[in-house]
Order: sequence, then structure tokens, then C-alpha cells
Amino acid sequence: MTPSQPTTSDVVPAPIEFTGDPAVDTALRGLIDIDRDVRQAAALELGTLAVPATAPALVARLWSERDFFVRDTISWAAARIADAAVPLLLDALDSTDPAARVQSLHVLSKIADPSTLDAILPLADDSNSDVAAKARWALTRIGDPRAIPILSRHLGEGDDSRWNSLTRELAAFGEAAVPALTAALSDAAPTVRRHAAEVLCFVGPAAEAAINALAASLDDADADVRTSAAMALFDLDTPPSRAILARQDESRDPRLRAIAKRVRTDA
Repeated sequence: MTPSQPTTSDVVPAPIEFTGDPAVDTALRGLIDIDRDVRQAAALELGTLAVPATAPALVARLWSERDFFVRDTISWAAARIADAAVPLLLDALDSTDPAARVQSLHVLSKIADPSTLDAILPLADDSNSDVAAKARWALTRIGDPRAIPILSRHLGEGDDSRWNSLTRELAAFGEAAVPALTAALSDAAPTVRRHAAEVLCFVGPAAEAAINALAASLDDADADVRTSAAMALFDLDTPPSRAILARQDESRDPRLRAIAKRVRTDA
């Protein structure tokens, strides 16, 4: 996923609260040093120390640190103290600044705490495409099947990058995603049907329950849907799926005939 570029945010940074521990406080001061190497070392040290009391300072720097590598180290450090950082990150999801929401979701995706699911779910439909994409990635990392219907609503949308990201995200749910993908094979939009078939291709053998719907899709009016369904059956690689494909050797679709020939050759 593409990291956010921080902008002026409406998330008000909390003042640094020192702990009284000399090592921790030295690192906290380093977070606001003008030298990016000092800030990087400070973030690394705070992540290593993993002191929950440093969560406000670390999370506050997520909105203002402009160096990508330093910011990513701060993200790692915040994830190391997840119990203290998560409430602050969830508060930031209400920000009107998309960059703040993206960065918060980035860290929440690293933490992958199931208790954050309900807060993240609505952002999968966010009007900002970067926020929505990062939310969908965070949901995938959490891995709760309740996210599947939300993710499935975005089948067939976006450019190649968004399309491929959603393919990987839904496929990561494996068998749990198959019912929603099977239903999408009957969608009115050919792009949705094709995308669903492509995801089932990535699911592979766990998509066995979709075999009848995929077989029906071999007669789809859209040639790309037919091809994607055939490839999903090919990757399913079971005796029934091979038999279905082998019968396409007389299809009017040359791509289906080619796949049928390959099935017979591999038999």
C-alpha cells in the first residue's frame, strides 16, 4: 500500500509528556530534533523500549513527520505499544484530513486488532480513494470475515492497481469469501463478474463450492468473463473442474478451446 504524505491536519498534537526515565525522555526529545537521523534513531529507540506512556508523543508525530522512513519507524514504534496507541489512532479516524485517516489506518493495519473492526468498516466506503483503499487493506489484515461483504461491493471498480489490490485482499479470506464471490458472478455488470472470477482464480482449490457457478459463467455473454471463469476452473484443478473444461474443446470461444486443449494435454 502507498504510504500517506502528511499534510496540515486537524488532529491536534499532544504536548510531549516526559516519563522521568532519562533514556525514554532523551528519545522523546529526539523525536522533534531538526536532524532526520536523530529523529530516526529516537523512533527506533522508543520502539525498542516500548513504553506505553510514549504513545501520545509517537502518535502525534505521525501527523507531522515529513520523512517517510522516520514516519514508518514511528508507525512501527506505535504498533509495539498497541494497547496504548489504538485509542489515539481510532480518535484520528474522525479527522477531516484524509492524510491523517490514512496514516492512522496504516498503523492500525500493522496492529490488526479485531476490536478495531467496527471503527474501520465504514471507511472502506470513504469518499477519499486512498482512505478507502487503506481501510480495505486494514480489514484484510484483521481477517474477520464480516469484512467480506463490504470488500465485495468494490469488485470491478478502479484502475488496475485498485483492482489488483482488492483481488489479493478478497483472496486472502480464502474459502470464507467464496459465497460472496459466487453471488457476484451473477451481477449485472460484466466487470464485476470478471473480477469475481479472477478472485476465485486466486483462491484456487478452496473455491470448490463455486464450481457450478463458474461452469455457468463459461456461457457468459462477455468473453473476458468466460476466460476468467475458465482460468478459475483450471486453477481449481479437481477432476470435476477438469472435466468441465475438457468439454470446451468445441467451444466457439478460441480461448476456451485453448484452455480445454491444455487440460487434455496435462491429463
